[in-house]
Amino acid sequence: MKDAVVEALLMSPHQNGDKLPSVRVLMQKLHAASGTIQSAIRTLKEKGLVYTDPGKGVFWGKRKTIAIAAVAPGPQETFFEKFQSDIRFGYFPLTESLPSQKELAARYRISPYMLRQYLKEACARGILEHKGKNRYNFPKQEKKSSDTEILFITRSTAWGSFYPASEREMDFLRFTYRLGAEKHYKLRLLGFDEDAERFVDRNGNVRHFSDYPNAVGAIVSTLLILKPFKLLHALLAANFPISIWWEHPANSLEKIFLKQDGWAFFNSSFGKNPGKSVGKFLKQKGISQIAYISPYHASSWSIDRLQGLRESGIEVVECVDSKYASPWDFRHLASQNGPKYTIELRAKKHEKEILRRLLKEIPAEMPWVTVNDEVAGLLRELEEEGELKNIPYLVGFDNSAESFLLRLDSFDFNTENLVIQMFYHLELGKNDPFRTGLLREIPGKVVEK
Repeated sequence: MKDAVVEALLMSPHQNGDKLPSVRVLMQKLHAASGTIQSAIRTLKEKGLVYTDPGKGVFWGKRKTIAIAAVAPGPQETFFEKFQSDIRFGYFPLTESLPSQKELAARYRISPYMLRQYLKEACARGILEHKGKNRYNFPKQEKKSSDTEILFITRSTAWGSFYPASEREMDFLRFTYRLGAEKHYKLRLLGFDEDAERFVDRNGNVRHFSDYPNAVGAIVSTLLILKPFKLLHALLAANFPISIWWEHPANSLEKIFLKQDGWAFFNSSFGKNPGKSVGKFLKQKGISQIAYISPYHASSWSIDRLQGLRESGIEVVECVDSKYASPWDFRHLASQNGPKYTIELRAKKHEKEILRRLLKEIPAEMPWVTVNDEVAGLLRELEEEGELKNIPYLVGFDNSAESFLLRLDSFDFNTENLVIQMFYHLELGKNDPFRTGLLREIPGKVVEK
């Protein structure tokens, strides 16, 4: 009987917005009980064919929704957010004065009056200091004595041995050593032995933070530390500010460490921002579709770069292999079979086999973006060996020395600014006005060759 009522209602003449007769009228017209009529109306509602307006009745169609526009933030709130973002991403050198008020007003499209009001408020909050008549600086810590020490902590073997594993890590070391010298700090090198969960110096001696009474902070690299939380727990014994280069997925970092007083975490290579930057760069060149080539797509950084490219609005054809996570996987595979002096050659051979397969999936004449410069270099080798012809426009990630040799446009992760911001945090410590309890992402850019 209910189905018959539903069919009768659907067959009756009606348009969206028309009101259904009352239950009493339908009972009389269709010769059905009240419960049957109400059950039929509920069925129509479940199918989205009618809706109830309390106090008014039942109507055909769907309820009209009123779109309520979000209240746009005012000019001052918008300026504050953009200015804080520029600070966090290193747009302004922390060791120099801010640009002129005229330049700032033009950048943020804000009136000179409102700009002065904000700058005044920023000074009151300790974010800026007023120097001279119209210049503003970021706050600086008083100059330390000549015996001030900074601990520089990286991974190491149990006997204190440490070998840089990549060009970017060498850049990180070089910039840290240089800036430490410019600031007249004594850098004390410490290694972290993951297996024993202890710190050792470069001579293999076990060390504790109490051995360094003049230490005022620590620069920490987590690159290639397999279990970084062991290191973070060991750092809890320190009583000075710590700047940590977090070379792991951002979402793996526990909030308890982000909120640790005097700690700051910095990221430059993980996340979607590198991919977004490359996508924006390509769009400015009029490129709307690319092929993304990665033999390391088991890694979060390869996945993030692909997602960043997509979120930039560019169309991406995936040419990825998800079995391996990094070049180290291929080298480890090569080390298991054959002499040590041919490990690199055999690792390259294996990567090239995967690349040959991935290249078959790429439409002709489409620009390529490789997950890093190493892959771009292997593609050039395949070209020199006669296996590839007419490689299209190519962009990589890392801005390595080889990218200059290859004349390869490549994304630079801005390691120098990363180190500058890490030192700046140490100098201010708990008084750092930019503490947010968030991972600080350092922006980079594509360097054209």
